Formats: sequence, C-alpha cells, structure tokens
Amino acid sequence: MVKPISSLKVETGFTRLLSFACVMFFSLSGCRQDYSLAPPANSETITVTVKLPKELKTETMWVMYRSPICKSIRRGPSGQRMERDGHQSVYKELERQGESDLYQVKLPKDGGGACRWHLANVTFGVEYADPTRFGENVTYGAGGGVVVIFDYNNPPRGGFGIKVDGDLTIKKDYYPWIHERFIGGYSKTISLAGEGGIYINYHALQAREVYFEPIFHPAVLVVSEGAKIHKVGNFIKFTYPDGSVVADGQSKPDFWKLQSLRTGRARECLSVWQYERCPDRRPRLLPEWIPSPEKPGFGQYLIVDEWGNALPIYDYRLVGADGRISRERTTNKGLTQPLPSSVHPLREVVFPVVWK
Repeated sequence: MVKPISSLKVETGFTRLLSFACVMFFSLSGCRQDYSLAPPANSETITVTVKLPKELKTETMWVMYRSPICKSIRRGPSGQRMERDGHQSVYKELERQGESDLYQVKLPKDGGGACRWHLANVTFGVEYADPTRFGENVTYGAGGGVVVIFDYNNPPRGGFGIKVDGDLTIKKDYYPWIHERFIGGYSKTISLAGEGGIYINYHALQAREVYFEPIFHPAVLVVSEGAKIHKVGNFIKFTYPDGSVVADGQSKPDFWKLQSLRTGRARECLSVWQYERCPDRRPRLLPEWIPSPEKPGFGQYLIVDEWGNALPIYDYRLVGADGRISRERTTNKGLTQPLPSSVHPLREVVFPVVWK
C-alpha cells in the first residue's frame, strides 16, 4: 500500500525529530558509549602499600579513573554547557602480604577501554579496628585518610595538597581520640588525631610506589566532650594525657601538644615551621669534608638541625685527627670556618649553646 505524501512528511519529520532527540540524549548521557574499564595486560602498575599497626585496619580504597574522551557534561546556572573529564570509580580492598603487617594493592595506570581511562587518584587510609573496646555503642569517627592524585584533575576531596617528585613515602603519627557528642543526639566515637585534617592530600605525578606507614600511639589518649546546650562560649572540652583541660574553640585535638607530651620536647622543636623558636635544636655535623675553593688544603663541615636545615651562627667545638682544637661559630650558610685537611676525620664534635 502506498502512503499519502502528507503521511510520509509527518513520519519523516517525526523520524528526524526522534533522531535529533536521540543524538542529543546520547551526547549528553553517553549511554551508547562503552564506559567499562579494560586495562591492557601490559599496563604499568602503581603499587600502594600500607604498614598496619595491630590496633588499626585498612579502609576500602576508592580508586578513580578519568577519561578526556568520555566527557561528563552538565548545565551551568545560565544553561551553558559545561564539560569535564568523565570519571569511573572502582573500590578495592588492600590484601595482606603473607603473615606480615604489610597490606597492598596494585592498580593499572592505564584503565583502557573505549574511553581510554587513566588512573586519576586514590583515596585510602586506616581506622580503629575495634571501636567497641571503648564501649558497646562506640563507633569509628574519622582521621587517618590519604588522597594521592596522579593527574591534573581536581580530586574528590579538596585541593592537590603536597607536591611530590617520584615515589611517595608517608610516615605520620596518630593518636586515639574519643569524643562524646550531646547536641542533636548522643554519640561516642573513636577517631585518629593526626597532623592536618581527616585526609592528607598529595600530588604525585611520577609516583609508581606509594608507601603509607601510620605510626600509632595507643597509650597517648585524648578525650573530648561536646557542649550539652547551645550557648555562646560553650566549646568542645579536650582532656589531654597530662590532665590538662583545654576549651579554646578548636574542633579537634592539638596535634603538636600531643607530640610534645609524648616526646617530652617543646612543641616548637617538632614542627619545621616553628623550629626557629626551638630551645633545643639538636644539631649534628655532616661527616662529608667540603674542600675550600679559596684555600687549597683547607675544608669545611656543614652543621644542620634535625630537619636537615643548615644552622647559621651556631657555636661549635671540634677536635681534629691531629689534635687541633677549633672553637668557632658557623658561617651564615651553616659551614664551619675553614680547617686544614689534617683535622679530617674529626675525633670529637661538641655543640655548646647558641650564641645570644
């Protein structure tokens, strides 16, 4: 049967409209695109290893792959089209290596597939293994998290953080923190108090090995109690291991106070940012003999603090191999005064007090 021209026009118009709608739908949603990961057999891998203290356990790792081909498209507030690299999430459990305390996962850097996925970032960490040892209804709170970014896309949790060249080794101290909350319903949690926030971010473009060693100090416990009523001046009250109580408006424990209580050192000595005010800088002399270009047959030593920073204008006393005694102060670059090569290697190094 031959259909009327008018009927054909209607059908043709409808078909075109349907095709246009489908094209728009598929371009926006990508539902016809194969989004699956298909890492090639020869894909380079990135290995993440966690050295786990017995009181902690590893969290499920969130792995994100991104693609510049399969775009994520949305509309802005003015209806404008906004594109960004598409993303695909995978969740992995770190596997124990034999009977050791090492837990590991290997991730293909090339995610493959039609979208040509690449490894963008990983989010992982540790948490308290048995919160109920602090009470029947105690749950895990937060802390002990790490985010490592391998490309230039924004990570899911904040900015790029600390830039690292090459492989990444992370060693951080953590303390148990029990918090009771009253407003909005009672809860009691055990968290890990560490330097920085819940997650520490690293930007490691060249890393192929990521090693995380949380150093846990279970005996140094801090306890906090939230306000019971909303009132100006009501802050969280922290009780530290030395019995001191602090309610200064902070929402988490003072990490450097905990470090100071554990080590017995002034808090300024424990942070590279505050080290200039440290009353006990614990200098050390590097053993390398540095020949002096201006004085043939003479050389110098470098004196540094425990962070490896040169110590300028620092008093020292050296006894050389030839019995020569040199009592001087370092240059503005942390170097000793020029010494004859006969003093090398040294018999004795003494650091008196800093000159005032």
